[in-house]
Amino acid sequence: MLDSQVLVRETDFAKLAHTWEELAQAMAGQGDQATPAKLKQLAKKTRKAELNIAFCGHFSAGKSTMINTLLGVSLLPSNPIPTSANVVKIRGGEKAARVYTMNGDVVTFDPDTEMEKLKQFAVDGDTVESVEVSYPGTLLDEHSSLLDTPGIDSTDAAHKIATESALHLADVVIYMMDYNHVQAEENFNFTKTLKDRGKPVYLVVNMIDKHIDFELDFESYKESVEEAFATWNIHPDGIFYTSLAEPDHPENQYAEFRQKLLALIAGREELVGKSVRSAAEHLIEEHVQAVKASHASKRQELESKLDSLELADVDSRDAQGVSAALAQAEALMASLKNRTAEARAQMEKDLGSLLDNARLTYYSTNEAAQSYLESRKPGFKVGFLFAGKKTEEERQRREEALLAEFREKVAGNLDFHFKELMSKQLQAHDIRDEEYHARVHATEIAITGEFLAKHIKDGAASREYVMNYCTDVANAIKLEYRRAGLLFIEEVVGRLESQSEQESAAQLERLGVLREMASLHEQLASLTASEENTRERLQAIMREGE
Repeated sequence: MLDSQVLVRETDFAKLAHTWEELAQAMAGQGDQATPAKLKQLAKKTRKAELNIAFCGHFSAGKSTMINTLLGVSLLPSNPIPTSANVVKIRGGEKAARVYTMNGDVVTFDPDTEMEKLKQFAVDGDTVESVEVSYPGTLLDEHSSLLDTPGIDSTDAAHKIATESALHLADVVIYMMDYNHVQAEENFNFTKTLKDRGKPVYLVVNMIDKHIDFELDFESYKESVEEAFATWNIHPDGIFYTSLAEPDHPENQYAEFRQKLLALIAGREELVGKSVRSAAEHLIEEHVQAVKASHASKRQELESKLDSLELADVDSRDAQGVSAALAQAEALMASLKNRTAEARAQMEKDLGSLLDNARLTYYSTNEAAQSYLESRKPGFKVGFLFAGKKTEEERQRREEALLAEFREKVAGNLDFHFKELMSKQLQAHDIRDEEYHARVHATEIAITGEFLAKHIKDGAASREYVMNYCTDVANAIKLEYRRAGLLFIEEVVGRLESQSEQESAAQLERLGVLREMASLHEQLASLTASEENTRERLQAIMREGE
């Protein structure tokens, strides 16, 4: 049953390793070579379900001596091997010491007799990629390793880079500190970075034999250490106080520390399973940051262009503000283009409505029209004596009566409203012109005898004929008002077109600046979207692989 469980776990590790390789392949072509390389390293480690316990800390903290003591054999020199990839891996297995070079070569040494030669060979950091020592009979097996990293206080920047670049392969971190330098700020910063990355971290305060009890009792010293890390919101998975110089020191927790390492090794698969997932997540984010870094110069160029664009009421860096201002400016431009056509349509509609609703004929109008039409028939005659003169006078009287009727109705029901409507057209568009108003009010549609006579048609003077005649005269009067109104409308439209052209010219320059701002923000948003899409795509591969 146990073998079956192990087989399932090994299959899971193989699947995860394949997923990390897929992630590395997906990252290719985005200008980031470092992260895919780390993922390939992680895949190799995952496929073996290999546990890596990394020892970090200052040069003076005694890391190498501690590792040699834990192993029971002096495999490491007192100082780390000075290579640019200066992380030494020690694992169980067949006895060997190997240097892996940048060009793919592997140089093998005897760890019992040639470690000094190994150290001399590795001085050339430009050619050495990594160093690995395997040795049987220690607390380690072939699937468990200790990593000895360079001191984080090294003056060689390459050493710090080597330490940080190896952390993705570390499942557990042992952070060692000299008794006298526990509260150095560098310790807090580095430890917090490890915890933020989800790494199990155990602190080892070494060389406690330097403690002088009469100055401060040891329990108070331990409390001060714990409080210092808690102040930085750092909660390590454990703290051990050790002395290798005085194994019998009453506060020495070396045995407990070694026992913890054995327990960690015993729980290797569970630790590795959690660790590699956390490492892959971190490497995804590391790759996204690398993509962001590759966009930095382009982003800076775009932001510099934004800073060079100025509008009094718009912050060029405010993408939402720019978008809102652009939408408003484009709406205004569209409004200016459509304004004259819309104004013309509305004015013509208002004029049409006024004319359609103006009533010019009443019963009295029809009666006057009937009398008028009768006087215009052939054979119309009044009286016997002086008939010619009386007939003409009667015709004139009836004409004047009909003219008075139409003029009264036009004055009350049409002319006043027409002039009021035409007068308001310029005001509606904030244009003031007294001369225009004077011409509107001076408008006069002449209703004359000739006008009345022009609309007489042949036919019997029936009631229907009279009503049709009145309608024809009323429509003719309205037609004259329509013609006059359209002339005024055309004048207003011309004024609006001129005004719109002036406003459009002013808005066009503003619109150009806003469109350039918006384009720059779109390019910036495209960079951000590309970065986020990269993250989502890689996270999706990771989810599918689990």
